[in-house]
Amino acid sequence: MRSWILSLPRLLGLFLLSGCAASAHGTDRQPGFGTLRLDANPEKNFVTIQDEAGRQFAGAARLSKKIASHVSGGSRAIPRAIRATWRSGSPVLTSDGVWSGGTVLGDYTATVAQRIPPEVFDDMRRHGGALRLKIRIVDGAVLVGWDVERYVPIEGWKPGDGDSGIHYHMAGGDFREDKVINGKIVEPGWERIPPTPATAAQGEQP
Repeated sequence: MRSWILSLPRLLGLFLLSGCAASAHGTDRQPGFGTLRLDANPEKNFVTIQDEAGRQFAGAARLSKKIASHVSGGSRAIPRAIRATWRSGSPVLTSDGVWSGGTVLGDYTATVAQRIPPEVFDDMRRHGGALRLKIRIVDGAVLVGWDVERYVPIEGWKPGDGDSGIHYHMAGGDFREDKVINGKIVEPGWERIPPTPATAAQGEQP
């Protein structure tokens, strides 16, 4: 459940991304994504996500299914691939925004952009909305998911009424998060762990 005030940044991002999707209609240009959701199952600490060029993409000191990171607003390019690491011990956060030191407990990669079906972008161009990119860290893999985040106006809605009208469509990928209302799971999510995940790189790191 969201209040109107808390939804303003996300709504602005949705309107901006809707415009981008509309302007891309009839072209081969692929829209970016407007919201990034990052969580873990089970809990992971000192998580760093990098793109295919080794640039810092996302991260958090602590993640779980209940402790998720949400970044909204504007449009970002969809990475071709991501690399996720998580650690134990006492890592430090570098000036580049990545965790360094401690012991690496997991080091996995996954493709991203090429996995998202063209139908998802076609739907955005026809009906508006913004792509929500989702990443979940699990034992033995990094999972990638996506859906279309769309604002549906609710006639007569005012602050305090509950759901502000943000809805999700065309969920796909390796997982979908639980749907939670008032702290209760009303629709369980799902996970599809890749059958042959890469081998984790573990050990003491500088």
